[in-house]
Amino acid sequence: MNLSALVTNPDGSITVQKGSATSTPGVFIIPNVPAGSYWLQTGSGNFWTSTSTFDAGTDIAGPQEPTLASPQNTSASFNMSGLDAVGQVTVVNVVFPVAGYPTLGFGEAPPSTTLSFPSVPLNPNVDWSKMDSAFFLQYVPQSLGLLNNLVIGPSVNASLALTDGTVNTITEQLQPSPQAFVDLSVPGASQWAPLFTANAAPVTPTPYSSALSISAQAYISGRLASGTGSPSNVGIPSVPSLKLAATTFGDESGTTGCAVQEFNPNPQPAILIDVTFGDLLYGDPFPSTWTRVLSLCQMFTAALPVPNSSATANFALVDSASVAPAENVSLGPVVSIVRNPTINGASFFTAATLNTAEVPLGWAAPSGAAPYGYSVRAYVLDMATGVPTYNITGGVFSVEQTSITLPPLAAGNTYVFAITAEADGTANIQTAPFRSSLPTGTATVVSAPITTSSGALTPAIHGDRRVITRLSQAQPAVKGH
Repeated sequence: MNLSALVTNPDGSITVQKGSATSTPGVFIIPNVPAGSYWLQTGSGNFWTSTSTFDAGTDIAGPQEPTLASPQNTSASFNMSGLDAVGQVTVVNVVFPVAGYPTLGFGEAPPSTTLSFPSVPLNPNVDWSKMDSAFFLQYVPQSLGLLNNLVIGPSVNASLALTDGTVNTITEQLQPSPQAFVDLSVPGASQWAPLFTANAAPVTPTPYSSALSISAQAYISGRLASGTGSPSNVGIPSVPSLKLAATTFGDESGTTGCAVQEFNPNPQPAILIDVTFGDLLYGDPFPSTWTRVLSLCQMFTAALPVPNSSATANFALVDSASVAPAENVSLGPVVSIVRNPTINGASFFTAATLNTAEVPLGWAAPSGAAPYGYSVRAYVLDMATGVPTYNITGGVFSVEQTSITLPPLAAGNTYVFAITAEADGTANIQTAPFRSSLPTGTATVVSAPITTSSGALTPAIHGDRRVITRLSQAQPAVKGH
């Protein structure tokens, strides 16, 4: 784990104190951190805290994936029967419920009751002889008003006896799954639409899509397998969830199984009317003790201006809510957007050039339910390909307060900033941000382009300045939109 404390000194300079591992597995220490608040920089973000003991762990349960000392060529021949012949291609998955839940996604099954795959190569580094069970799941289509869903149909929790280094023949008959349902309504006009007004961006966002999912988190009871994190724009790696029902199996964004397929040419529509969908029926073959999560994401896009140009860059705004499924659910936002955001004392939604590399932000708390904290993300303008894009930097900054001064960004760059209000039943930004339980939710606003002048004042940095430099650099694997 990369762990550092960024400490602001009385003279305005910043000292980077690097952490190191101790003899206790999973425990790190940063020496010489003075009393008071500081930025704790971890591999998962930067947290404004004054604590001397910080829990950076997550709740991940289940046996670890068994591995081999040396790889072996193992494969399997699958023969499945008992499928629903639904008249169209369907999805069939085989899920091994160990930590990480490795899934063999066969993807397409013909409109038939049987399916065979003669030779499927398996991960040569896994000790398959110790994988003694797996869930076989068929996902079948079921519409819900204006939404097109995939839900679990027939399934089986099969006992396995596999041998490494050979071809294993697996023959299973799927059975009708135990049925569950949710009677769902969504207050699209009265509660969701107000999150995406002119108060959310420098331009009025445009409706794009929605995504609904119901999932089970293996071995987790009463909590979530990972803490919250904004699904807006950044593709935060999520702990895989076992889908019971979903409108898309697109990119996982966020940590509670809320699925959004970004810029899908055929998206599910955003839900902008108050609508009672009625019953969504789905199979649920998993143990009753596992946590179930009902999630809805709504995605709008904002055409952000590019300074000194008539061009714009498309940016995704995604707000989310995740709750426990129940027979009757009105799935509205859990938290609202911040109010009256400012940057350097001026409007957040007005383009500006700053003469300081340390960016001060402020806002008022959302109306309604109080968030447990806020995350600020910085996106830097990239013109390298000729297509303007705002790319996520290494800087994700989380605070309990309603103001923040970011560590110094690079002078001469153009940035936009996203402020996300975050709700969670357990998480604490100062002490344990990744411990999580329902309900969770996020709501985001994005700024106008803000440029740091080429001569912007930058404080002196003591210690490893690379820790701060990466906060203002685009991260190639994780992009904003």
